[in-house]
Amino acid sequence: MAIWGADVAQLKNLGNKLQAGSSEIENQKSMLTKVLDGTQWMGPDAEKFRSEWSGQHVASLTKVAQALQEAGQKATKNADEQDQASR
Repeated sequence: MAIWGADVAQLKNLGNKLQAGSSEIENQKSMLTKVLDGTQWMGPDAEKFRSEWSGQHVASLTKVAQALQEAGQKATKNADEQDQASR
């Protein structure tokens, strides 16, 4: 008979690390946006980059951060469920 489950402490640690990664991405996104906004850069390349940054890049980073946050919450929930099941 196989035993299914997870090491609760490791799973909680994974959940915490995933959520911390999400926060770090959000922090970096904000910091980079502020740096870009404060950079004196003119011309078509600047306009194109700023448009791409605020359009697709920020949206992509937000999606990644949200996915990590959700994965972290799921891992933490699974750890809690595993802990309850093993009592």
